[in-house]
Amino acid sequence: MTAVQPEGRFGAMKLEEGDNRVSSFIEKPRGDGGWINGGFFVCEPGIFNYLDGGDPVVWEKSPLENISRDGELFAYQHHGFWKPMDTLRDKVVLDEMWAKNEVLWKKW
Repeated sequence: MTAVQPEGRFGAMKLEEGDNRVSSFIEKPRGDGGWINGGFFVCEPGIFNYLDGGDPVVWEKSPLENISRDGELFAYQHHGFWKPMDTLRDKVVLDEMWAKNEVLWKKW
């Protein structure tokens, strides 16, 4: 599994107790430091032992949960460029990067 640290989507602020004065503000911080599933996997043939006989299965549910429970799931921590493309907004951002030739993922 590829582990990535996504950037924050919104500006973050710290509020002072009592009067709610903003004591600091950071626009779109790197995130909370947590690692998430980046969506890329390298699997060995034994992976099929975790899939239920052809029935539709949600990969992120029982298969990954059981593989990790069995101590068989390892992550590669990717520190390079990564952005999701889950929403129309994500697509627009990536299309704009492509149009500006800011294609950090392009290696050819």
